[in-house]
Amino acid sequence: MSFDGKHYSLKGVHPGPRPAHPIEIWLGVFGPRSLRLLGRAADGWLPSIPSMPIEEMNPRHAIIDEAAIEAGRDPSDIRRLANVNGTITAGPSDSFLRGPVGQWIEKLSILALEHGVDSFILWTEGELVGETHKLAEVATGVRATVRAARA
Repeated sequence: MSFDGKHYSLKGVHPGPRPAHPIEIWLGVFGPRSLRLLGRAADGWLPSIPSMPIEEMNPRHAIIDEAAIEAGRDPSDIRRLANVNGTITAGPSDSFLRGPVGQWIEKLSILALEHGVDSFILWTEGELVGETHKLAEVATGVRATVRAARA
């Protein structure tokens, strides 16, 4: 198999098996031009929180949505994800996602309900096995909070 494109050419390529499911393109971009490109062509937005302040999410959603509509796309077809990291602690909170399970549930539920996030990529800074068990508790709590709010 070969391919002769405008910028690149390939000769003697042997493609592997087809993916079992569609492979989406998610972009972790912040600037207006990149967000417009995302709205026109990408499958998801994946900003890192709190590197990008939460209060900036909704105005950026609006840019993505407007570009999607202009491109003839339904904005709801674009996934809204968030990279979040922190530490689940037994003690009181000392900042965003550095605190107990209840704080994580509250903050992630706000991201879902007020800022349109439908999926989370979670990074913890603690011991992996212990943190995984705590994250399961967080996920259960966020689901319950979001379902109750939408009921």
